[in-house]
Amino acid sequence: MSAPSMLSSVVTLVLLGYAFGFVPPQYLQLGHHGHNDSDADYIREVHYIPMRDGVKLHTIVFIPTAHITKKKATVMIRTPYGATGLKGEGATFVKDGFVAVMQDFRGRFESKGKFECWRDAGSDGADTIDWITKQTWSNTVVFQAGTSANGIANYLDDLESPKQLHAQLVIVATAQLHRTLYQNGAYRHSLIHGWLDGIHEPAFEKNFIDNEQIGPWWNPLNLTARWNKALQPAVHVTGWYDIFNQQTLDAYTGYHTSATIGKSLNYLIVLPTGHCQGGAVAWPNWADGLATALGVSTTLFKALADADSEPKYLETIAALEKLEAGKTKIWWYVMGPGLPGTKGNYWTQGTAFPKSSPVALYLGQEGGKGTLSTTPPKASAMANMTFTYDPTNPVPTLGGNNLLLKKCGPWDQSSLESRSDVLTFTTQPLNATYAITGKMWVILYVSTTPANDTDFTVKLTDVFPNGTSLLIQDSIIRMRWRNTISPIPEPMQQGKVYEAKIDLWSTSYIFNSGHAVRLDVSSSNYPRFSANPNTGLPLADKSTPIITHNTVHFGAGMQSRVVLPIVPMTDLPETQMPHRR
Repeated sequence: MSAPSMLSSVVTLVLLGYAFGFVPPQYLQLGHHGHNDSDADYIREVHYIPMRDGVKLHTIVFIPTAHITKKKATVMIRTPYGATGLKGEGATFVKDGFVAVMQDFRGRFESKGKFECWRDAGSDGADTIDWITKQTWSNTVVFQAGTSANGIANYLDDLESPKQLHAQLVIVATAQLHRTLYQNGAYRHSLIHGWLDGIHEPAFEKNFIDNEQIGPWWNPLNLTARWNKALQPAVHVTGWYDIFNQQTLDAYTGYHTSATIGKSLNYLIVLPTGHCQGGAVAWPNWADGLATALGVSTTLFKALADADSEPKYLETIAALEKLEAGKTKIWWYVMGPGLPGTKGNYWTQGTAFPKSSPVALYLGQEGGKGTLSTTPPKASAMANMTFTYDPTNPVPTLGGNNLLLKKCGPWDQSSLESRSDVLTFTTQPLNATYAITGKMWVILYVSTTPANDTDFTVKLTDVFPNGTSLLIQDSIIRMRWRNTISPIPEPMQQGKVYEAKIDLWSTSYIFNSGHAVRLDVSSSNYPRFSANPNTGLPLADKSTPIITHNTVHFGAGMQSRVVLPIVPMTDLPETQMPHRR
C-alpha cells in the first residue's frame, strides 16, 4: 500500500515542529478577513459557527470541486494555533476526497468568546460536528485529525459521544489533563508555563495553579474511566520521549478495552521521539512510524467514509473488525544505545505488547556507593542514604520528556550525578543483553526532616562502559500528593518513613551486555518540574523555602526498588514498517 497523499505535507509540518505544538512566529500574526475563495481543487468558505451558548467560532471549509454534487465525508481539525495556517492540510485532505474543516478554538485568533484551553472542547467539538452534518456538502460522516493541542481536543470531544464521529487520528496528545500537568502531584513547570507563554495566553496558567488538587474543575479535561464514551476507533501516536507518553498509551488501552464501538480497530504507533526531537542518540527510520500512522488512518477513514447511517456504520465496523482480527495493531520502536555493534534502534510490531516479567532491582549500599541488585537486602540489615535538598539550588533538567527545553530525550546524566544532592544506585556490568518493554515503577521508602513535604525524583539510565549515563526515563513524586486519587494533601511527619510508589511511565529499550542499569534519586529536576519549596503549602503560595535532609531507606523490610518489564529478545523481532518515509 502506498503512502497517502496527505503524507508529505503533514510529515513536513511535524518535522518543522508546528504540528507538535510548536507555533512558528508567523502563525501568531495570521488573520483571515472573512472572504471565500477557491482554486482548481477546492472551494474555500469561511463561516462563524454559533455554539450552544451563542459564541461564534471562526471556521474554514475546503470543499472538493471534484464530483461537486456528491455529498462527502469530512475531516475536522480544531486548533489554538490559527486555522488559517492549516491551508496545506485542508488542500491535502481534499485530494484524498474529503471535505476539510479547520476551526480556531474559542477565544483564539478570529473565534469569539473567552479562551479556556480545552475546557470547552467537548461541547464545541460536538456542536461543530452537528453543524457539519447539516451542510449540503456533508454525507454526515465526520473524522478528526489532530496533533498535540489539537489532538487533546479530539480526545475530549468524546465526552459528549458525538454519533457522527466515525474515527480519529490523534498524534501525541492526552485525555487526562490533571494527571498530565501534575505528574504524580508535581507541577510540570516548563511545559505549562512555556506553552501558555508561547501562545500568548500566560494569564490562563493561574487556573491550573489554583486547581492543584483533583476535583470538579478538571472534569471537562478528563476522559479517565469514561473511555466507553468513545463511539469510534482511533489511530493513536505517541513517543517514548514524548511529553504525553503514558497518557497516549492509556488512551489506546482505554479505547481498545472500553470504547462502545470499534474496540479492536484501534491502532497504536510509538515513536522514539515525540514532541521532543532532540537527544544524544540518532533514531534511524523513526519517521516511518509517522508514515505508518498516516497510512493506517487514511485507510480507516476511507473504509468508513460512506457509512452515512448508524446501521451502515455498525455494519461496516463489524466487517472491518472481522477482516482485521489477528492482524498487527501496535508498531513500536525498540531503542538502544546507538553504538556500533550494539542491539536496538529498530521497529517491531504485534497484536499487543509482549507479556513482560517484572524484575525488581533492589537498592543497596556497598563501600559507600549505591548498588542495584536482583537480590533483596537482608531483613536484618538497616541501611539508608541521606542528601540535602535546597529548593533554591535545584538539580537542572538535562533531557527527558520535554517540549520547549533545548535538551530533551536521551542525554548523559553523569555531569549531574556528581552533585551531593543526587544519589546513584548501579548494577554490576551486565553479563548478557536484556530488553525491557512496558510500564516501569519505582518504590522508595523515604523520610524527610525538618519539613512536612518534599519531592523525590528518579531517573533510569543506561551506563555505558565509558561512563556515559544515558537517560531512559525519569519521574517524580510530590509527597503531599502521594495518594494521587485524594483531593486533599497529606503532609509528612518529620522523620517518619513513607512508601512512595512512583510511576516511571513506559519504554522499550535494550540494555546491552557490558552496560549497567542505574537509578538516580534526588529531590528536584528543574525546570521540567517546579522546585518544591518544602513548605507543604499550595503551589500558589510563595513562602520562604525550607532546606530539607531527605533519606532513602533500604533493608529491614524497606525494600526500595525499581521494577523493570523484562521481555525475551525473541518477542521483539525487527520488522519493516508498512509505510516508509
